[in-house]
Amino acid sequence: MSSFPTENRLSLWREIIESTRNIFKSHVGHFEAISILFLLPIVFSLIVYPSFHLAIFHPDYDFTSFARPQFSNIEIILLIVYTLFLSLFFICGVGTTTYSAVQAFYDRPINLVSSIKSIRNSFFPLLSTFIVSQTIFISITLIFSLILVFVVRILQSLGLKHGLNDHLSFVVIFGLIVLVPVLIWLQVNWSLAYVIAVVESKKGYETLRRSANLVKGKRWVAFGILMYYGLVIALMVVGCSMFLVCVDAAKGDQWRSLAVILQTVLGSVFGYVLMNQYLVANMVLCMCCKELNNDEKLYVLQGVEQR
Repeated sequence: MSSFPTENRLSLWREIIESTRNIFKSHVGHFEAISILFLLPIVFSLIVYPSFHLAIFHPDYDFTSFARPQFSNIEIILLIVYTLFLSLFFICGVGTTTYSAVQAFYDRPINLVSSIKSIRNSFFPLLSTFIVSQTIFISITLIFSLILVFVVRILQSLGLKHGLNDHLSFVVIFGLIVLVPVLIWLQVNWSLAYVIAVVESKKGYETLRRSANLVKGKRWVAFGILMYYGLVIALMVVGCSMFLVCVDAAKGDQWRSLAVILQTVLGSVFGYVLMNQYLVANMVLCMCCKELNNDEKLYVLQGVEQR
């Protein structure tokens, strides 16, 4: 196990990024296989699904009109199924990648079969953590949305219908300025939750509380990791997806064009590689926090393969 520097956050961040790259490079074939099985389908579908969804259900939708599209029952069912698909592959991807990264961190032998089998032990702790965290995220977002609707209703009741769109834009922008930092702050505090679910088999809110306690004093490091990987992944996926939507890639033979194929392939490959490294980096950060906190549960995984 490497000794992590404590003198400043930047040195610690660099050490974590370097350790992440070393772990990935030392077992690149293994992590590539896991990523192709579980992470690639997530990134690829996030890039191509919006364009095909719009082409099938809303072929004549005009984005400049800002009209709210009408959703059919079949469309809603499809969205639910798609969400379940993303959730299942995400949980399996997180479980196998984190397990493999921990084994590599302790210089233990790893193979694809044992990593996949590890899902049996980590699936339900990860699932409960995922459900609780996403429920909190969605609840906070809904509360902010209801507040925005309430403010808009007040503006309308005050007779401010003239220039209402300008007021509405201001309210939405202000709401995002308040909401986004709150969600990022929660994500930073819970950045170790999935690692804890795999390493310590804790479940639900317990993993979130444990993560928040462990990451104390290292929140800026966790924030740096989130921005370094998460922001790039988000921009890449959103950018590629918007490109396919704008060129109507799902209509006619557009999907056969070289630009569409290259955009989709490059976005998918870089996306799953960065997602894999982000999961590994969170594992390294978790071990770092435990080491610096002299946590007694640091070696809990010594018997993980006997569970």
